[in-house]
Amino acid sequence: MHDDDTTAARRALGRRLAHLRRAAGHTQHGLARLVQYGRSSVANTETGRQHPERPFWTRCDEALRTGGVLTAEFDRIASLNHHHRLGPPRGGAGPTSDNPPTWWEDEDHITARRLALTTPAADDARLAQLEHEIQAVIDDNGRCPPATLVARLRPLRDCVDQLMDARQHPYQRARLYTVAAHLSGLLAALALDLGALALAHAYAAEAFAIADIARQPATRAWAYHPTATINHCGSLAETNDDWSATSS
Repeated sequence: MHDDDTTAARRALGRRLAHLRRAAGHTQHGLARLVQYGRSSVANTETGRQHPERPFWTRCDEALRTGGVLTAEFDRIASLNHHHRLGPPRGGAGPTSDNPPTWWEDEDHITARRLALTTPAADDARLAQLEHEIQAVIDDNGRCPPATLVARLRPLRDCVDQLMDARQHPYQRARLYTVAAHLSGLLAALALDLGALALAHAYAAEAFAIADIARQPATRAWAYHPTATINHCGSLAETNDDWSATSS
């Protein structure tokens, strides 16, 4: 392996690390904490400016649950580079029929892609916990002040946003959209209770749009109720404003 080939292979390995990190839903800073390296080390490795030793790749494989593909690729590059420094064996080494054509993908790349597809950022337990917490807020509605319920829902909304930016299996995506629609619908109702009509309207429109995109009739019907209520309240508010202006 020539020096240029080594550099290209290391850069490709860095890009693969970046792909697997994003697929797992981690930031560079988050992965750095998991592998106990600096964020700059992760960033420089992903762009090919830094070439860490084997322990770094082993920790990344463990943190990202890749099945060891990053370490395997590091070992492959190191082995080829070692043989290049030693030079060809005596008598030369001509091409053999075992050498794959150049248009074949690397086996490790195929494995990494498969693992990325089968390792979603959200697992069923996390989705179940979100669903449980939303149901708890629904059960507490009417017993707890609206502001208290909003404070409980906002962190859940942020969590769902992060998950929606990542990757899930199709059936998990459907559950996530249902969770997001219910969250926005609940926030719409609570905003209405607190007199924040503009926010209530925005949340209600979001809830209906999410349910509509997901093509879930039951969720769409559920989201329609707060939307209709808020639109009705908005019409009443405009009527009262017009009446007040006319009276004055």
